[in-house]
Amino acid sequence: MKQIKLAGLGVMTAMLLAACGGGGSGGSAPATVTPVDTSTGPLSKYVGVWNQGCQNHEIDTTTITATSAGSALSMSQKIEFYENANCTGAIVATGTYTSPVVVAQHIRTEANATVKMLTGETVASSVDVVNATANGAVINFVGSAVSSSVVNGKTTWKFVFKDTTITQTIEISSGSAQGGFMLRNGELFFVQAIGSSTTAFAVDSRYVRG
Repeated sequence: MKQIKLAGLGVMTAMLLAACGGGGSGGSAPATVTPVDTSTGPLSKYVGVWNQGCQNHEIDTTTITATSAGSALSMSQKIEFYENANCTGAIVATGTYTSPVVVAQHIRTEANATVKMLTGETVASSVDVVNATANGAVINFVGSAVSSSVVNGKTTWKFVFKDTTITQTIEISSGSAQGGFMLRNGELFFVQAIGSSTTAFAVDSRYVRG
């Protein structure tokens, strides 16, 4: 069972990765319409459709749109489960949220930040620091492979496939925390400050366009 709670400095990444683990391979992102960015604000470059690839039947797609002329972002998420573990075959369950999972407001840009990558490498990059807010979006799944039950007031989703059964409890809490965005080589990274530093960050997660 996978249960996600949003707290502390990891709130932004957790909100965006509500039912997601590390990156995977195989399959491709579901077809979707890419948002059109007409703004010129500091966060407008992050507009688009992003994912982490196939992860054991599952592809989570995060759609980022600009608001407030590009000084803020709204992030929506869709979760799709495929018939096969490599995310091929029919889509047998689709989850959508009642509202955007995160709204992020630009605070400042660190033009020469030091960022520790997931590989352990340290690079110099521009990082946009944001205040991320979640308002307790609720997800609902539909499809031939999914059923649900309520235990202690929380909904548990059960996904039945030919090769495995997956259960998830997805909990999106309300709250705010600081985090950061970074683009590098066409990829999107969510970062957190290291300790109390304002210029040193560590990557939490990596996304590709899809």
